[in-house]
Amino acid sequence: MTKTVQQKEKKLKSANVPDKMKACLFYGPEDIKYETLETPKINENEILVKIQSAMTCGTDLKTFKRGHPVLIKTLPSAFGHQFSGVAAGVGKNIKNFHEGQKIVAVNTAPCFNCFFCKNKEYSLCENLEFLNGAYAEYIAIPERIARHNTYEIPEEISFEEAAMLETFSVVMHGFERSEISPGMNVCVIGAGAIGLVFTALSKLAGANVISIGKSLYKLNLAKELGAEFIISLDHFNEQRKELAGKVRELTGGYGPDVVIEAVGLPDTWILATELVRRGGLVNFFGGCKKGERIEVDTYRLHYDELKLTGVFHHTPYYVRKALELMKDKNKSREIFKRLITHRMPLEKLKDAFILQESGKAVQIAIIP
Repeated sequence: MTKTVQQKEKKLKSANVPDKMKACLFYGPEDIKYETLETPKINENEILVKIQSAMTCGTDLKTFKRGHPVLIKTLPSAFGHQFSGVAAGVGKNIKNFHEGQKIVAVNTAPCFNCFFCKNKEYSLCENLEFLNGAYAEYIAIPERIARHNTYEIPEEISFEEAAMLETFSVVMHGFERSEISPGMNVCVIGAGAIGLVFTALSKLAGANVISIGKSLYKLNLAKELGAEFIISLDHFNEQRKELAGKVRELTGGYGPDVVIEAVGLPDTWILATELVRRGGLVNFFGGCKKGERIEVDTYRLHYDELKLTGVFHHTPYYVRKALELMKDKNKSREIFKRLITHRMPLEKLKDAFILQESGKAVQIAIIP
C-alpha cells in the first residue's frame, strides 16, 4: 500500500470507528450466522453509518426463507436494507452531511440517465444502485444513494421510526397510484407492514377500508389503524365466491372501488380481480416470483372496464413525501405504534424472522 493511499484511508476513517464489527451473514435459506467482520472502509464519496436500528421486513423475511435473486449475489452475504444511525465517517466530497449527524438512507437510488429515468419513471431505472447489509453495526452508503436518497433524521423522529422510511416510501408511491379519494371503498389484501400502512393511509384519505389477511393479530392491528371491517382468509379457505359475496355485502352490493394486493402471491392477485367492482382499480403491489402467471376473466376486464396496474418500489420524490408524513406525528404516531411490535438484539436476528413468520409480529427493530 502506497503512502498516498494510506493517508487517504486515514482521512476517511474516524478515530472512534473500530477495525472490526459484528454482523449477521446469510449463508442460505434459514442459515444466518452472527460473525465478526472488517468494518467497511469508505471512499471520498461515501458515508459510513453506525447503525442504531435496523428493521425486519417482508422482503428480508423472503430472503431469509429462500434467498433473493437481486440482493443476494454470492454466499455468504450481508443483508438487510432498512436502517438508521449516526454518520461515523463522511467522505470529503460529501457536502450535506457531517460526522455525528443522525441520518437515514433508503435502499436504492436511480441513475437519472437511462431511458426510464429520462421519462421520470425512476422506480424502473435500468441501473438502480442497491444497498444491502443493514444487519450489522456499521454500513457504508455508496455514492449515488449518499447523494440522492440519504436524509437527516428530523428531531421528532426516533431511530426506530426513521428506519421505516423505506416502508413508508414504497407505500406512498403505491397509494398515489391507486387514485383513492374520500368516500371510496378500499380493500387491502394483506396485513403485513405494507398492507397496514396502505390501510392507515386509505383511512387518512377518508376511504372506507376492508382489510383481508390470515393473521388475526395483524388484522386486529388493521382495525386499530382504521379498517371498518376485517376478514380472515383462513375463515373462507378456498371459498372465493363466498368471500367475494361477503365483500360485496360490505360495499353496498357492488364491491370495492379499489383493491390493493399487498401479499405477492398469484392466488391473491386473482382474488383481487374477483373482488373489485365494475369500473374499479386493482393495484398489484405485492411482487410475485419471476415467471409466475395468473388468469384474468377477459369478459370482466373488457365489459366491466377494470383498471389493472402494477406499482413497484419508490422514487426520491416519494421518499421525501414519506419523510414529511413521518414528521407529522398527528398522522404517523399510531402507525409507528402498531408497526414496530418488537425489539431484539442483532445476535437474535434468526429468532426475529421466526417470530415474524409466525404472524405475531409486524416489523421488529433489530438493535446492534
